[in-house]
This record gives sequence, C-alpha cells and structure tokens, in this order.
Amino acid sequence: MGDDQHPSSSGNTCPALSLPVEITSEIFLHCIAPADILCEPANPSDRPPVVLTRICRDWRLIVLSMPKLWSDVRLEFGGSHGIRRGCIDSWWVSFLETWFSRAEDQPLTMIISNLNQNPDDRLIGLLDLHRSQWQNLTLRLPFNTFYLFKALESTLPMLERLVLEAHGIPRFVDTPINTFQLAPMLNHVSLGGYLRPSYLILPWNQLTSVELTAARAEDCLECLRGAPKVVECSFGIVEGMASLRPVPARPHLRTLTVSGASPTAIFPYTTMPALEELNLVGRSLNTEDLSHISFFVSRSRCQLRRLRLHFISELLTTPAIQLLEALPSLERCELAATEAKTITTLFSSLCGDSKFLPQLQNLSISHHRISDSNMVSMFEAMANMLIYRGLRTPEHVQLHSFALAMQCEETAPPMWVKCTLQELVDGGMNLDIRNRYERCLYLI
Repeated sequence: MGDDQHPSSSGNTCPALSLPVEITSEIFLHCIAPADILCEPANPSDRPPVVLTRICRDWRLIVLSMPKLWSDVRLEFGGSHGIRRGCIDSWWVSFLETWFSRAEDQPLTMIISNLNQNPDDRLIGLLDLHRSQWQNLTLRLPFNTFYLFKALESTLPMLERLVLEAHGIPRFVDTPINTFQLAPMLNHVSLGGYLRPSYLILPWNQLTSVELTAARAEDCLECLRGAPKVVECSFGIVEGMASLRPVPARPHLRTLTVSGASPTAIFPYTTMPALEELNLVGRSLNTEDLSHISFFVSRSRCQLRRLRLHFISELLTTPAIQLLEALPSLERCELAATEAKTITTLFSSLCGDSKFLPQLQNLSISHHRISDSNMVSMFEAMANMLIYRGLRTPEHVQLHSFALAMQCEETAPPMWVKCTLQELVDGGMNLDIRNRYERCLYLI
C-alpha cells in the first residue's frame, strides 16, 4: 500500500478519498481532540493530525495546508499528570519545532508537562519563539525553569488562559516570576503544585477566573484582594490560620468552589454580595464549617441559587437543615449524605414546610452507606416529597428534576413507590434514581 493511493479490497478507490477537499477538511477538523494529539514516545505519530498525513498523498497535502489542525499540542512527562516517563529531550524539541512550523500563525493551545526532571535546554527558547501565539497555555515545569522565559521584552497579546504548576519550589522565593505580567487578554489563572500567588507577577486586577489547587487561606485571600473583577474562584485550601487580614467585598464574584482540609477558612474574612453558586467538595463537613457558611451567606446578603455540599453525616442533619432554611432563594441543591436518615429528614422538611426552599427546582442526592436499615423509610419519604413538590403552588415552585444515587446493596423501592415514580415521569418530571454499584437505572 503506497503513499499515493489507498485502494479498497476490490481494487477501487475508497469513497472517503474521493470527497471534495472542503468536506474532507471539515471532517479532519472534527477528528482533532483539543490539546490531545501527542502519544507515547515509542510511536509518536499514531494520532491526528500526524496519522492523517500517512493515509495517502492527497490527504497529506490537505493536512499540511491546514494550520488549524496543528494549533493544539499536548506533551506530558512525569508527575501525577504525566503519561510518560522521562523528559522532553532534544528529539521531542525537534518534534515540537516541526509541529509549530505547521501551525504557522495560529493561536496555540498547549499543555507542556515536564515534572521531576529538567527538559532539554532548547525547550524554553522554542516556546518563547511562539509566545505571541500563546492563547491557552498549561505549563508544568521545574520552578527555576520559569525564570528562563523572556521577562518584559514583549507582551503576550493572545494569552487568555494560563495554568501553571511547578516542582522543586524553594522554601523562600526572593524574586517573583514576571514572564506572564504583560498579558492584556488574560482572564483565567490556575496555580497548582503549591505555587503561591506571591511567586508570580500577574495582571490580577483584570482576571475574572482564579483557581488555586493547593493553597493556604492567606493565599486565597491575597488572590481575592488583588482581583476585584473576579467572577469565578476555586480554592483548594490545605491550611487555615487563626487570624487573617480581611478582604473588601468582591461585588462581581458569582461562583465559588472550596475544598481541602480547611474549606471554610476564608469565609469570616470576606463578603460576596453577588454570589449565586457555592460548592463545598472533597471532604466531610463539620458543625463549624456549616456555621461559617451560614454566617458568610448572611453577612454577604447574597441570593444564593445553587449549592453543593459533600458528606453530611447524621450528626449534622439538624445544622444542615437549619442552613438550608436560611437559603430561600436556592434553585438547585446537591447534597452528598452518609445515611438514609439524613436524607429522610430533608425530604420531610420539603413536605412539611412550604417556606423551606420555596424556589427549589433541581435536587440531587447521593447516599454513601453500603448497608442502611432506613432505606425503606427514605423511599417512602421521597415519594411523598416528589408528589408534594411535583406541583406548583402559591407557596413554592415546581420541582423539575430529581436525582438519587445510592451505594446501598438493597436499594429497590417498594412497589407503590415505583408506581408513584412512574406516574411522575409520565407527568413530565425528570427522575434519575440508580444504584451506583449495580449501575441499575430505575427511572429517568
């Protein structure tokens, strides 16, 4: 089988090779997964667009004439994110040189990861040559490598999204990295690998989205202090402090996600009057956390519309219900509970008090016990709640969708509950009730 033709088994040309160039080009664009086009070093050309150049001469010419096909590149070595051992050596740098030449002047989306080892000395210079094309940039490199980039010699006119992670961070950083300081279009920054905001000079005052994956509470507050226009934040808070410097109200922040060992550590030190979505994920909450949430929302005077809480134990049932009682504007709620008894209490509250979550339209619950003697009671309370909330009344809106995921091995609801659920589905309610172990879907 030569490069110039690709005959079928009957000896005739494959119909796919006879399509008009315009249609073939459009198909090729849909073959490319963003930032996911490099493969294992043993066989670096087994994914598009490289593999498309090996089908026939015509396809190769088409692919090489389409710079957009070469605008996304992903190359990862080492660390928890790496898919290969080793490092970006001279062979890979040459490979990237060819890749970038085919991208011509296209805006570039790049994921370059070389953790645990130093990359080839030419890598930083090569990336710098194309700095004016950086648009969506992810770099995971040894910390000192970032000082090798050009500093303030030129701007980054296209850079919109920046994700940085480093290893080998020194205990004290005297000189902050200013490689990314002049980026007029930058709106999203994510710092991982214990990179602190003080280690970099960034245009914080223009950012609308900030993410810190492993940060101290003071780092998170520093980000908020320097980013008055921020709309969305995600903080993995690994360490809190007893006393921190307050931050002025962030009037534009609408979505906040917090996780880690101290997820609510920043709440006493800031307010977010425009906050609409709050997510607390990744660990079991305690009474103090729920108290911080309640006080924070009350002090912010925000109209919270979406809330996600993880791992509410039976001991926290009462404070969790009290928190929800203080959120009448809530439209979407996602709770991860440890026991059926906690879920049953929530269902009963939704039935017994018309002022409890009157705007709730979407409810998602997950149950995290393998064996639970209160499952039947939970199912019965669920059916009653769905009947009550499935109708719009002057006191509350109609519940449009409900999801329940369970780990309990005995999860089959009573027959009358199944019949009730079917009637609700027939009436237009969106229900998704399933056993996560058996993947047994009861209703959608």
